[in-house]
Amino acid sequence: MIKVVGLGVDKDQITLAGAKAIQNSKKVYVKTALTETFSFFDENGIEATTFDALYNQAEDFTDLESQIVDILLKEKDVCFCVNGSGYDDRTVIELQKRAEIEIYPSVELGSQFKKPALFTTKLSAYDIKDIKGFNYDTQGTLIIVDVDNEFIASEVKLVLSNILGDEQDVRFNDKIIKVYEIDRQGEYDYRSTIICDPINLIEKKRFNFEDLYKIMRILRSENGCEWDKVQTHESIRENIIEEAYELVEAINNEDVENMIEESGDLFLQSIFQCVIGEDMGQYNAEDALSAICSKLIFRHPHVFGDIKANNAEEALRAWDVAKAKEKHYESQSAKMDKVTKSLPALMKATKIVNIAKKAGEKVSKDEIKDLLRKEIEDLFSKEDENIAGAVLLTTILLLKLQDINPEIALDKSVNKLIDDFKEKEEESKAFNIIKEINEVL
Repeated sequence: MIKVVGLGVDKDQITLAGAKAIQNSKKVYVKTALTETFSFFDENGIEATTFDALYNQAEDFTDLESQIVDILLKEKDVCFCVNGSGYDDRTVIELQKRAEIEIYPSVELGSQFKKPALFTTKLSAYDIKDIKGFNYDTQGTLIIVDVDNEFIASEVKLVLSNILGDEQDVRFNDKIIKVYEIDRQGEYDYRSTIICDPINLIEKKRFNFEDLYKIMRILRSENGCEWDKVQTHESIRENIIEEAYELVEAINNEDVENMIEESGDLFLQSIFQCVIGEDMGQYNAEDALSAICSKLIFRHPHVFGDIKANNAEEALRAWDVAKAKEKHYESQSAKMDKVTKSLPALMKATKIVNIAKKAGEKVSKDEIKDLLRKEIEDLFSKEDENIAGAVLLTTILLLKLQDINPEIALDKSVNKLIDDFKEKEEESKAFNIIKEINEVL
């Protein structure tokens, strides 16, 4: 078993148990001698081997940790000394994966800057850099250690900027700085620590999903908003449709700023429904998120399972098969029955035609064109709602055979109609103005 001793942050913070572990070991290694904690070995005449020479030789910190662990594993009755508590050292974490260790802890890195908080999260800057989409609860304290060079400081700055914003105050050791200043501090070493103190909701400059949920809980609380408190699933359901269409319009206009706003509005409607559901004892946000995450994993067997999909078409086929399995469809008509009844007719018809097409209903374009001509002729001779519906449905089927999206095609034509009407209206105005001038003359 390898003994690991935490030396603490400053001089004389080693524990009595840690000192005895060092004295009773045949071989002692110290991660670095370039710190105040190394004075323990000099003052007590203890011979210790450091890994300082490896720092310059290693390609990166991952390589350094691997080399140190390899050396330690070759020894017997060895003691490995590191700064901090011993638990928060990256090399120790790697060592624990490959050997049994016994830790004699001391003061943890970052604790010298710590203020009282509801809870504290402490992470290495190198771990934060590698966690995609990293986030944390800003009601607690976040301590980031191992900010030992300008590059890693820059990486941490980018992560925190996304969470807190560039102008948020943080602490670099015991100095207050802005997030954007994290990689402008000039000197960094093993003690360099970034502390993000708790932030009140109304003081935040950037927000996340959890914040939206908290805000909605406040608005629905006893001292919240009188309007929000009385809303029900039914009373705000039309808002969902409206916000969805506004997001679609922003996408169509390639208006990124409006896309951000409308995406947020759509988030709000989803969370609003979840909070109402929670108040009624029906379901909560975690239920909804669990459902969608489970669905995404199950319906992507080509990503999370052993199904292979080499292109988008094969991926969609895998999705359809998984969905059919999940929904227990026994027939294509059963799948049609599952299409949402409250969809707008054009969207609903397109979905039904898609199902029929995937089911293998083979008809040629010529057959569809002949059918459409006949139905149009019938519509000319009979003003019948059923015939009119058949014309529209057959038109959608023809468009799908030609890989044309009916919704987009119709939207473009409607917009063209509006533009043409505006143009004629302007021409008419101009004509009337000229006519009035002539009458005066």
